[in-house]
Amino acid sequence: MYPTLILYFELGVAVLIGLVFLWTKPEYALFLYAFALGFPDCAYSLGTTINIRVDDVLLLLFLARTVLWTPAPLSKEQINIFIGQALFLAACVLSIVVETAHGTPPEGYAFVKMAGCAIILFILPRLVQSKRRLGFFLAGLMSGGIALMIQVFMHLGSRPSNAYANFQQMKDAATFTTWNPNTIGQAAVLLAFAAGLGGIIFSKRPAGRILWPGFALGFAAVPALVFVRGTTLSLAAGFALFLCLLRRWKWALLFAAACLSVIILLRLLDRPLVDEATKVNVATGEGFSHRFERWEMAFQAIQKAPFLGQGFGQELNYLTLIGSEGRAHDAYLTISIELGLAGLLLFLAAIFRFVRAGWLLYGNRRFQFQGALIVSLIFALALDSLGLSTLYWEKLPTIALSLAVAVVGLCERNDHEIAVREVHALAYQPFAQHS
Repeated sequence: MYPTLILYFELGVAVLIGLVFLWTKPEYALFLYAFALGFPDCAYSLGTTINIRVDDVLLLLFLARTVLWTPAPLSKEQINIFIGQALFLAACVLSIVVETAHGTPPEGYAFVKMAGCAIILFILPRLVQSKRRLGFFLAGLMSGGIALMIQVFMHLGSRPSNAYANFQQMKDAATFTTWNPNTIGQAAVLLAFAAGLGGIIFSKRPAGRILWPGFALGFAAVPALVFVRGTTLSLAAGFALFLCLLRRWKWALLFAAACLSVIILLRLLDRPLVDEATKVNVATGEGFSHRFERWEMAFQAIQKAPFLGQGFGQELNYLTLIGSEGRAHDAYLTISIELGLAGLLLFLAAIFRFVRAGWLLYGNRRFQFQGALIVSLIFALALDSLGLSTLYWEKLPTIALSLAVAVVGLCERNDHEIAVREVHALAYQPFAQHS
């Protein structure tokens, strides 16, 4: 009995020391949080849909620290972004209140997912307020991303690609127990964006100028290699927009060559799977995984309550009731079904604030790269949302958006400090003396 009590006491002391260390050194907590994202199956299950991971526990620590330890004030554009997100969140919460009052509350999973994303968006930008902390966060994401890639290909194992009857089976085999197969694509967008930020901010040496773009291309290639088609096209479009905004035509040619190499590699590995995955017909909807049929049912659902919607979290229930095969797989249609036209307008206004902040940075010569990267990120996520619920309270895209908000704040504070130094330099500049 006594050794057990002693063991529990020692474990409690060790946990307490670890929490104190992470509290006083948030950069290491940020690294651990980002690194833990690379191990989605290390989770404690609560029921059939909710999973608690290490990053979720750290998020509670971040929340307590943000509440008890006042961070630096937000910048102007950060406040604008938070106002847009707060209005959209308020619409979701109001819808939940109304549903609960009518005796039809949403599923617990939908509420928990929304609350978790709201906390992430509120906390991370207020915690990542220095270049040092951003560096630790990006290092954790790169380490977790590498671990994620290794696990994806371990899931596929040594079996040849022709062992799968179709590309959907290969995509399912590559994914994790607690993830939807398309979540691999969301992770790739986050990791490619983080690698792009690392290349912009921390590539001081020639090796870094090769390493960070290599990370970005490597992470972006993962969804293509496991046939997450929609996100692959969205990532490619985001890369192309970024290079066009910066007029990096040589890099654009290199990126086109990399895309061609991936296509050739896939065709060499298994041509039938590639042919099946690329066989689409826009007129009939063939090859779109029954998206056209689901979108048609979604439009019917929207027409029943076009202005206020069916209620937050009610998409699947209502679509199943009217005979659909499942979710609409379109963030804009999902929001229209649940929150109506009013909710969709609030959502688009919130996303526009991200675009506006990125575009303002792009217009500043000192932060042109950061602005172009943020605009490209939003473009890729918005494009991916045409086929998935990417921007509608999804964890990994929300972390990417939070990282973008943090970068906006860093750039604005840096710009203000430079302006203040210039004013002081002019104030103390000696006047020319005339004889």
